[in-house]
Amino acid sequence: MQDVIIHRDKVVFINLTEMDEYNGLEANLKGGGAFIEQNGYGHEVYNFRNDNGKCYGYAPPYSKIRLARISKAISHDIFGDYIDDVFVIFTCSREQGGRTVCGFYKHARIYAEPVSDNRNTRVINIGGQTIFAKYNIVCDVEDAVLISRRDRSKVLPRSSGNNDAGHGQHPVWYADEPKCQRLKSNLLDYVESLINQANASDEFKYHIHNEGKVSVVSTKQIDRSQKAKTECIILKGCYCNVCGFNFEKTYGKLGEDYIEVHHITPIGELSSAEDYEGTDPEKDLIPLCSNCHSMIHRRKPPYQPDEIKALFGIT
Repeated sequence: MQDVIIHRDKVVFINLTEMDEYNGLEANLKGGGAFIEQNGYGHEVYNFRNDNGKCYGYAPPYSKIRLARISKAISHDIFGDYIDDVFVIFTCSREQGGRTVCGFYKHARIYAEPVSDNRNTRVINIGGQTIFAKYNIVCDVEDAVLISRRDRSKVLPRSSGNNDAGHGQHPVWYADEPKCQRLKSNLLDYVESLINQANASDEFKYHIHNEGKVSVVSTKQIDRSQKAKTECIILKGCYCNVCGFNFEKTYGKLGEDYIEVHHITPIGELSSAEDYEGTDPEKDLIPLCSNCHSMIHRRKPPYQPDEIKALFGIT
């Protein structure tokens, strides 16, 4: 299967409250700002629900997006101004650990202003109130991909000043400034890699979520083999096997038991080999810190761990 290449001319990043499914209310929502914590819901709770073959996403706060920062090709219909064929990367805020990539829409339509058409598939019943969740992003359900909560490992740096490249305080990040282009490219490389690994191997599985007779949900969810990852960490240690970085030593309790795991041979190449019988945690995987993991993927095909070690003078 030919690799998917993301068209990078129309891209936007949107930060959400962290949820497992984005298919209805979930308990104890945190990390999405004051509105979520005060009210117990947000309009993004249905961002990955299959609504008659479509997904309808919400971009907090108040679902307003500056279209001209994404593209000048703005159209108009009964719901207002919009742009088509946008690649939307969703991130989510964790109480601890910053923002991580949690999913994406391919080929989405984005409206500048929120749409409220009071459809019964977007009803939120909470505290005796009936609320219709607004939306301003639409895509076909097969183009909506949710990353399993346990596998959301790609962290976005926060922008702390005018000269920093990163996701600032606002939930919508356009990544359109020159200083942001390297980071934007790195994040898109990561998402592109996820898509192609999912296409190439059954190690990334698409799960169908059936919500009963009333509605059937079938958004794709990328879910890396947790067993292989866990066995790799047990065998090789919960620290970066290239530079030696240990999250727990640096961040204390926050970094306990955290490390990323990398396929030394790209999973697409590995799984297509004639003698492939599954991932070998000792031979095929290696624990890496976020920095070394990102640097390894600066090239296609990725650098080998020993090549990155050489930068540190490690043999």
